[in-house]
Amino acid sequence: MSSTRKKTHLAVVQMKVLLLGATGEEPSFQAWRVALAREGTPFVAIALGTERMPSVLVDELGRSSFQAVILATGELLEQSLGSSHRHALEQLEHEFGLRRLIAHAYPCAAVGLQRPAWAGPLDGISATLTPAGRRVFAYLRLTVPIDSGSWGYLARPASEERFETLVAAPDGSALVGIHRRQDGGEEMVQTVAANPGQTHSQLLRHGQLAWVTRGAYLGYERNYLSLHVDDVLLPNRVPDVAASMSDSGSGGLIRMSAQDALHTARWSQANQLRLELVCNGAGSERHAREIGVEQDPLLAALLRERDTFGWVNHTYEHILLDDASRATIEAEVARNVSWAREVGIELEPRALVTGGHTGLANLAATPPRGENPELAPALRAQGVRFIACDASRPYPVHPQDPVGPRLPAGTPFAVGDAIAVPRYPTALAWYAASEQQALDALRSAHAADPPGSWETLVIRESRRILTLLLGNDPRPHYFHQSNLAGADRPGIMCALIDAVLGLYRRLIATDVPIVQPKLAEVGELLVRWAAWREALASGSIDAYADHEQLTIVNRASTVLDVPLTGTRVGSEYGGTRSGWVRASPGETVVRVG
Repeated sequence: MSSTRKKTHLAVVQMKVLLLGATGEEPSFQAWRVALAREGTPFVAIALGTERMPSVLVDELGRSSFQAVILATGELLEQSLGSSHRHALEQLEHEFGLRRLIAHAYPCAAVGLQRPAWAGPLDGISATLTPAGRRVFAYLRLTVPIDSGSWGYLARPASEERFETLVAAPDGSALVGIHRRQDGGEEMVQTVAANPGQTHSQLLRHGQLAWVTRGAYLGYERNYLSLHVDDVLLPNRVPDVAASMSDSGSGGLIRMSAQDALHTARWSQANQLRLELVCNGAGSERHAREIGVEQDPLLAALLRERDTFGWVNHTYEHILLDDASRATIEAEVARNVSWAREVGIELEPRALVTGGHTGLANLAATPPRGENPELAPALRAQGVRFIACDASRPYPVHPQDPVGPRLPAGTPFAVGDAIAVPRYPTALAWYAASEQQALDALRSAHAADPPGSWETLVIRESRRILTLLLGNDPRPHYFHQSNLAGADRPGIMCALIDAVLGLYRRLIATDVPIVQPKLAEVGELLVRWAAWREALASGSIDAYADHEQLTIVNRASTVLDVPLTGTRVGSEYGGTRSGWVRASPGETVVRVG
């Protein structure tokens, strides 16, 4: 063990992970491909049944080509690697002190475990972090629920001295642990399967990555939950077809009241969550005229709580912009800015949400519509740098060509000089103010497998949002003002987010806050991530480290922001320091310890 530590201190390793699978179809292989990509960690993924091992494991300067090894299953070394490749990999691990992670292992002496006492689905069990596990997974609470569809094994360590359990099943079996091998090497062993969408996979992957890389790696993670509420100050009309289905719907207009604003503000403050109110000034002025008062009561209530919320320009009238002239688009943007300034609201600069995301291409229209060519110059003239789009829709690669190639749904794209920031829609209809209206909306839209009860809807939707929250995904979720119209209590949106927060707080430690970037900040993050992933794909970036420093080699001609975890860069989050460093062309040195 001492010789290995000495070599680790002297060794220089490339900051890259080697991921090995047999076929590439193993759930654990796919889970780790997703996990590494989400954190932005460079990796080489090889399915040994069809691809060859890297020919160079140590470069001409004596540096390891990898800093860690992840095996999809425990049988890979014996069954899928030839003896020469296996020997070379084991020699690399020994010489450079590399750690190994076995993502799904069969319990046996080779991985430090006894034969399994039981094998089968572990659906629904609640695993527990041991004291050692709480050090490795410092960002988690005590329990780790195992999702359905998880095949696993219940086995105990063969030797307590050589195997340290981190995550234990209710009977004390080791589901995750550290095996200290006879040859001095260390490997983390997991005996329960995990695919990319399962909660326990998301909960464990960050700590496992930090352990297998010895705490320092390229990559960055936060738990994001930005919440937008569209059409604030406007009324929403319940469609006739939905009203006819709903016991509670009248087919009339739904608009938040002053009391709703108060309930929402108190809910927001109690949960320390900021809602971004995407607002239309015309709705407030029109309502004041209709009821014959000088000031809209809803606006007055929101102004009393103005510092509780964020405010985003939704245009003044919420008119459709698909065929609007440049002058009309500019007037809609500018007039809402002027209105907000007059009433005392500070709209987020450079950010815009158009009504119904109009002006952008709509490939679901009949016939499909391209982007309004007047939109980009209007945004440029008004200083709009970030405009919202719908994360559930694909958009055309060429904005005015609706029948040409498409970008995958959720991809940010350029609108002239601006960036379109995808936002996630939710299962709550834009006009739903009650539980029954939300359910009826899904039925009237002929949704696949509509929920039979409000409780079922909340369970499904809260888990979906939680998956995104834990997925290092800053893209916002958007609702509508009707979802906050709750009469004598906070609206159905608050009830849904309460369920999300309940899940989060049961799983994640109290000192790991939810991060809520504004629309422009989300856009800047997405641009930064896109540049980083492009640099990885082009091979223009490398990084090497020993125990003292990390050297970033930027072979491009421009400055690049590089995500780092486990160095002196950034801020504390989830038990470690992480952030971004600007790497100029050439070499940039960062202290590790």
